[in-house]
Amino acid sequence: MPATIRPFTGADTVDMSSLMADLGYPSTPEQVAERMRSMSADYYHTLVAEVEGKVVGFIGIIVLPVYEYSIPVGWILALSVAEAYRRKGIGKALIAAAEGDLRARGIEDVRLHSGLQREDAHEFYTRLGYDKTGYRFKKRLLG
Repeated sequence: MPATIRPFTGADTVDMSSLMADLGYPSTPEQVAERMRSMSADYYHTLVAEVEGKVVGFIGIIVLPVYEYSIPVGWILALSVAEAYRRKGIGKALIAAAEGDLRARGIEDVRLHSGLQREDAHEFYTRLGYDKTGYRFKKRLLG
């Protein structure tokens, strides 16, 4: 099932809200639109996978400086593919497109976080050459 990978546009917010819910973050189209406006800087890129006119997946990346290297690194902030389109190469195509985008900007290293419960995702990333390098910790500061 070939997908077209292209940059996110404002017309994608409804489909994107469904994909955010699939990730475990229920969001209205209005919330998605607001978040996307806040991520309009050049160092954020959001790509979508479209099949037959419907957005069925997305990947969000950012380039940030880090303390440990002289050059910035890329981060995959989010990746989601609609349930009916999983295991059809769409996630792999989104990763490849994001990696290509980062390479084109001279980025040598890409990182991502994945929830502990997402064991299928861990296997997916490993198959694509990603190494498990550490743990992520979270602490709520307000509320």
